[in-house]
Amino acid sequence: MKQSIAQKELNYIFRARQFVYDILARFFVEEPSKEYLKYFVESELISIIPFVEDSKGMEEAIGIIRAYLNEHDVINNNDDYENLHWDYTKMFIGPLELVAPPWESVYVRKDQLLFQENTVAVQRKFEEFGFVIRDQNLEAEDHIGFELDFMFHLNELCIDVIEKEEPNALSYFYYLIDQQGKFLENHLLAFVPAFSKRVMDGADTQFFKGMAKLLDAYLKLDKEILHEIATIDVVIRTHDKQGVL
Repeated sequence: MKQSIAQKELNYIFRARQFVYDILARFFVEEPSKEYLKYFVESELISIIPFVEDSKGMEEAIGIIRAYLNEHDVINNNDDYENLHWDYTKMFIGPLELVAPPWESVYVRKDQLLFQENTVAVQRKFEEFGFVIRDQNLEAEDHIGFELDFMFHLNELCIDVIEKEEPNALSYFYYLIDQQGKFLENHLLAFVPAFSKRVMDGADTQFFKGMAKLLDAYLKLDKEILHEIATIDVVIRTHDKQGVL
């Protein structure tokens, strides 16, 4: 017999996933801005990241990041901020040889060429779900930041289905779950372990070492979360009657 999960609990899970994917996407899609760093630090977001109790890797990563922020004032000390900014630039943008190229194709293709089959496959998934990249600037679609933002987008679609409470959306809801699991397995998890290792080995700051560890640990956990959701019935209330989504 399949287990069931109440709508309120399910909504919490997807809101929690939204929170984590938002943080990861922001720190890997572009150099950290002073505005977001200020919000991140002053709101103590690192202390309220969910699912930590389910992943030792996430717990260790958060400890690394928290220790770095306790020792460096990235908001008021310009040197600390510039060091963090340069660490991102050096690893993911250039001008020197990249420490950790941020594109999936580099890790899954022997020739490491961009804008080939892997990039096209990612682009098609983006188009299927109406995901539009903001400020793409001719960047390949299989950039780590874009792929994380896409997972954020798919998660938002799930939240929309849950909150609309439409029982006829059952098949679409589980399709979204299935597609997220497949995108994780076929794309993000196909290269993030190697990508994260390069960041952890090559970053100058403990901040990005911790972020890379958090990225790797969370994606592995999220695969398990999606698998579990796919195997249960979701109980919601629709039109004042209890139903199963």
